[in-house]
Amino acid sequence: MEPSTKEKLLDTALDLFSVNGYTTVSIRDIGKVVGIKESSIYYHFKNKEDILHTLLKQAEQGMQLRKDSFNQALHAVTKITCGNFIMAGIAYIEHYLLEERIYKWIRMLTIEKQRNEEAATIYHRFFFAAPLEHHTKVFSYMMETGYIKEDDPVELAAEYQSLILFVFQKYFSGASMVAPESKQAAREELEVLLKRFYTRYFDREEMVE
Repeated sequence: MEPSTKEKLLDTALDLFSVNGYTTVSIRDIGKVVGIKESSIYYHFKNKEDILHTLLKQAEQGMQLRKDSFNQALHAVTKITCGNFIMAGIAYIEHYLLEERIYKWIRMLTIEKQRNEEAATIYHRFFFAAPLEHHTKVFSYMMETGYIKEDDPVELAAEYQSLILFVFQKYFSGASMVAPESKQAAREELEVLLKRFYTRYFDREEMVE
């Protein structure tokens, strides 16, 4: 289905904001890329701030949808092996943080958090508060179901998330394009880190090399 004019405007704005930042991009710049007059944009959005606000809300909605999808998949699992634990972490980076639109949101938020309070709030929630809350629930569930030894789920969630963010920032921070070699290197390093994590906290009898 052909995207609507409003969707084209949002996609174009996200492309431009993620590269040049919100401040330096004008309504005219967005209209020029889409191929419509500046005045026509105001039929869809009040102003440039309204476009940014819509993109930020979309980022939050996208984050929630992916959490819900993961929770459904987790509750369908009957066994957590070392292999599928590692693959879940790799998928978190490759199919969530590096998903094209999410990655552009991250780049936009990274630029705008320095000068936009709403962007700063969402950036913090996106990278820290929401993942900590989500992974705390995940580890609590795994303890309740006997998949993992009893421990402090908040501390485990913080440690797990720090590994994900370390690898993501090391290989992809500031990059406009995701290089295949960077993705492969990130996958290999994360595999080592998550295997060590699994060895420390999961039942050794359940380990699968």
